[in-house]
Amino acid sequence: MGDGMRQGSARQALTAGAVVTGLTLGATGNYGDADRSPSAIVPPSRAFGIWGPIYAGSLAYAAYQAMPRRRADHVLGRLALPAALGYLGAGLWSRAQGTRAFLPLVGVTWASAMAAYALTGRDTPEERKWAEATEGPFGGGTGSWAPTGGSGSAGSAETAGSTGSAGEAERPGAPDATGDGSRGDRGRRDGWRWAVREPLAGFAGWLTLASAISVLDGTVDGPAAADPQRRWAVPALAVTGAVATAVTAAGPRSISYPATLVWGLAGTAVQQRRHTATAVTAGALAAVVAGVAALRSRRATR
Repeated sequence: MGDGMRQGSARQALTAGAVVTGLTLGATGNYGDADRSPSAIVPPSRAFGIWGPIYAGSLAYAAYQAMPRRRADHVLGRLALPAALGYLGAGLWSRAQGTRAFLPLVGVTWASAMAAYALTGRDTPEERKWAEATEGPFGGGTGSWAPTGGSGSAGSAETAGSTGSAGEAERPGAPDATGDGSRGDRGRRDGWRWAVREPLAGFAGWLTLASAISVLDGTVDGPAAADPQRRWAVPALAVTGAVATAVTAAGPRSISYPATLVWGLAGTAVQQRRHTATAVTAGALAAVVAGVAALRSRRATR
């Protein structure tokens, strides 16, 4: 085994270990009862059942990237570090509450999860340039191997026309789809989507709301925190909704990112229904994120 293959194996093992360790720490952490939380923007406890699909998808990602044939995959290699940091940070989340490290940990965890998600839409410099010109700075599902339709198909035609199928197949470290539109090619794209992009998208989406909740809780704390929490609830939700809307509109196409945000924001609206401004804001933002996601999905199918 060459040095490159050994490095790939080490990367795979460390990434899988970080995902499993982070999920284990998270599952055994004490986060309290959301229904009794003084937080002004937390959804009800039952909303946290979303972690079930997130856990399942995350384990699928860990297994997928650990496959021997993925050792030389340069895209998985680039997103391995931010994904590992995101999962480890999420696992340490509850254990850092009440310490000075809590807010920095929240920031690093969220940024890492978002970076990993963003990198699922990136491939070669040429494809990134094409993506930024057509879908915004995050880069959508582009290039010959892109896991989604629409722009990915256009990218396939453009790439195939400029480089030829042989040149594309020989590109070092490229994912193993050549964009020929065959059933096998679609299967490989779907495998990438459901084993990599969607799990990381759902993880990043839920952490977007969880980070806002944690920052508000970490900065407005104490026995008399209820009133300040209420004053800051709407601005905190507004920032969260703006980020969620922007990422849904310009980030890599996924179902999971907007879906987890809509689920969480709708849960916040239900949980905070006695506080009209907070509930209306959360519900309106959930509708906006859902609308942007639906509009983008509709454009992709044309």
